Amino acid sequence: MELINIKGNTFYIKGGTNTGVYIYGDNTALIIDPGLSGSRPKRIINMLELNNINLKFIINTHEHNDHYGACNQFREHYKNLYILSSEYAKLYIEYPDLLSRYIIGGKSNEFMDGKLKSKSLEKIDIDKTLKEGIVSLNSVDFTIIDFKGHTSGSIGILTKDKVLFVGDLLIGSEMLSKYDFLFIYDLQEYIKSINKLKIIDFEYLVLGHGKDTITKQDSRELIKKHEDAINKYINQIREELNTSMGLENLLKKIVVKNNLRNNYKAYHFFKSSLVSVISYLVELQEIDYILSDGELLYYTKKK
Repeated sequence: MELINIKGNTFYIKGGTNTGVYIYGDNTALIIDPGLSGSRPKRIINMLELNNINLKFIINTHEHNDHYGACNQFREHYKNLYILSSEYAKLYIEYPDLLSRYIIGGKSNEFMDGKLKSKSLEKIDIDKTLKEGIVSLNSVDFTIIDFKGHTSGSIGILTKDKVLFVGDLLIGSEMLSKYDFLFIYDLQEYIKSINKLKIIDFEYLVLGHGKDTITKQDSRELIKKHEDAINKYINQIREELNTSMGLENLLKKIVVKNNLRNNYKAYHFFKSSLVSVISYLVELQEIDYILSDGELLYYTKKK
């Protein structure tokens, strides 16, 4: 494990979920996305201790537990730790069963709960919620950016070193090539967030899941790959719905056509993303529905 300097006071630690670290002049620190609970946060704490760094703040970019799950492990060690998130993310972090219910579409079950519930033994409390704009922590300003889409509570954090932590707004090219049907809650908001990212003044981008930091120049190519992936599935769904079809049958065609890796959790994630695309096309007034023999069927409107 290594504390990697990006620029100035801004660092990150590679992992299954990358963790951002901002080190203040007084050798205290802010962490962005501590990741899952377990052995990794213990190693991060040991590394901070070896460097005489005292953790003061955690910011969670969004409400998925692979980003926030370790919060309580850090709080147990740093008694005065202050944990922050967006207002919407706070709901899901403090009540993680809500995510399972949303994904399932009703009461959840052990098939999903075992995958999605936080491994933290105790309830995580968010001390303060963040809105888009400037927040001052330990007399240093950070820019909070609303990046709705992947989730409703997703935010980005821009440090004064012009390093931007984007959570899961983007994923690395290697991961995108394997998992290009992106998990998106609100496609319209996601597209707005992607377009917002294009005009933000940053020098380096840190992904929640990716091997390396990305320069502003290289981010353009990665953004284009995400836009291509989105458009690929939008167009496939438009085409499939030239014949009226139910949601489950449509999902089956998308999964088989694209050879998507599937399990119980992934199936429901794909279904959630499919509903997001359908809602987007409804907003564009491109598709409609009928009820036939007790089944709800969507179809593409004829021009």
